[in-house]
Amino acid sequence: MDILIPIGLGFHINLIVFIAAKICKQTDEKSLYICLIAFVVALLTSFFNEAWLGMGIGVISLGMLLFVIVTRVIISLGNRKNTFTK
Repeated sequence: MDILIPIGLGFHINLIVFIAAKICKQTDEKSLYICLIAFVVALLTSFFNEAWLGMGIGVISLGMLLFVIVTRVIISLGNRKNTFTK
């Protein structure tokens, strides 16, 4: 149960990154790309850190990846719904 806290933290961090990108007038695709870059940076940072700190950052990056996957699915479903209604 304790592993859900850093995963949720990573999810919310990437949500904030996504909202910041949207505030800067980015499209959904570019905002998700920025979130994916943030995930890769966090994952690489976890490899360079040692022991428990690196493992914690790795779990946080898992939450960031989860956000990218969930948001991509939601955006894809939204785009598919819009093409059927036209």
